[in-house]
Amino acid sequence: MLIDQQNQFSATQAVAALGSTVSANVIDLGVARDIGGDVTDQLMLLCEVVTPFTSGGSATLQVQFQTSPDNSSWSTLSQSDAIPVANLVQGYKFLPGELPGPTQRYLRLNYVVGTAAMTAGAITASLVPSLDVQPVYPRAYVA
Repeated sequence: MLIDQQNQFSATQAVAALGSTVSANVIDLGVARDIGGDVTDQLMLLCEVVTPFTSGGSATLQVQFQTSPDNSSWSTLSQSDAIPVANLVQGYKFLPGELPGPTQRYLRLNYVVGTAAMTAGAITASLVPSLDVQPVYPRAYVA
């Protein structure tokens, strides 16, 4: 998988405080950049837990995909469910798939910690040309 630093929302960003934490980077679609491939290709959102989350309580984490015309007033296009801390293990993916649209000039992610603060945990998130998707087969499947 290719990850372009200029199309990255978070690079191992710690998310711990109760309430909202915005992604470390805002992506400005108004700036010319080489994102690889044809510009008409649909980009995918990769938002993945890279350091498992822990909490002293029953914390939850929700990821919101947001857009803005002016980098100050944000609207949420898509959001995950509030995921319990016990499920936030390394490799857990939020909102996998194509970006919701239509988007405006600026994009960011908003991480919402609910119920209790996190004591550890980090996320990496970016726009990528494709996701590494492995097929899942039922047990005892014979090809």
